[in-house]
Amino acid sequence: MAGAPEIAVIIGAYRREEYLLRAVRSVLSQTLPRDRYELLVTKNFVNGAIDRALTDLGVPAIVDDDPKIGPWLTRAIARTSAPLVAFLDDDDEFEPGRLAEVVRVFRDHPEVGFYRNRVRVIDAGGTPLPPERWRAHEVDPEFDRTGPLVFPPGPKAGLKELALERTDATFNASTMVVRRDVLAGRTGEALRGTQLPDLGLFLAAYLSPLGLYFDPERWTRFRYYGGNVTHRVSWLGAASESHRSFAALAREFGRTELADWFDRQSVHYDRLYRGGRIVEAVDRADSRRALARLGAEYLRFLAAHPGERRWTLDVWGAEGYALLYLLGPSLAQRAHAARAPRTPA
Repeated sequence: MAGAPEIAVIIGAYRREEYLLRAVRSVLSQTLPRDRYELLVTKNFVNGAIDRALTDLGVPAIVDDDPKIGPWLTRAIARTSAPLVAFLDDDDEFEPGRLAEVVRVFRDHPEVGFYRNRVRVIDAGGTPLPPERWRAHEVDPEFDRTGPLVFPPGPKAGLKELALERTDATFNASTMVVRRDVLAGRTGEALRGTQLPDLGLFLAAYLSPLGLYFDPERWTRFRYYGGNVTHRVSWLGAASESHRSFAALAREFGRTELADWFDRQSVHYDRLYRGGRIVEAVDRADSRRALARLGAEYLRFLAAHPGERRWTLDVWGAEGYALLYLLGPSLAQRAHAARAPRTPA
């Protein structure tokens, strides 16, 4: 009689449908025997063709239209039982040997509660992109020098510097696996209350009494395409709010230096959000009064946060749009159109 599954895989699909079955098939193609892992799809849509395919493949799925990612994933996790939980975005894929390697790492390191590997980049069609076309956070070269790294339970000295300053080890939840215990209790609030699941999973593990394992191997295929490279203005606002909640949780656990880092990041995303709202208002051709109010709020924000004041277009461009709009709406709209990225014909 087969034993209980050792690892659960949660595939999350929110609004996107195109790549979901590819993600599912990458999990079903694992070298780890099928009876040793669970697979659950959570999505916010009904699609007859996809739902029939999932049924034919024997993959359970739930429909959950909550736009809050943390609670959305938490409910899916509650539908599984394995002691290890892996995550896969609908537009990413696993290399065939990934789950077997993850299970081995956790077996060999019972003190570890968090695992993370690097990515290999593919295009929209699934073709590998050459490394020279990868972005810096996808290359993440520091791990070429370090090899596998284990941070044992305890103070975890140097973890903040490694994961938040020297590397991009908090990038992409599809690279992460946690012990279920990490998501229990107060540490689990890092995931339950956030729109940034990758950073939330890392923080939960950081604050837990368990260790962390960083694998330099590239076991996750990260799909690079237009649908996953642009952050909407609303996302920037959610990022600022999530970083504030991360800071509060870190302080609760006495991690003051970590909390200060999250506070600074929250302010940075708040500035981007406020600037983005000005640009959106120009695009919508809002009233001059509305633009004047947003511009004044932005100036007050910069006055209160000198660390975000730099003489760069990134900082002052939004204020320039507001000023141009007050002088003449068409001037600001033409300026914004001139800076907008163009898609090659």
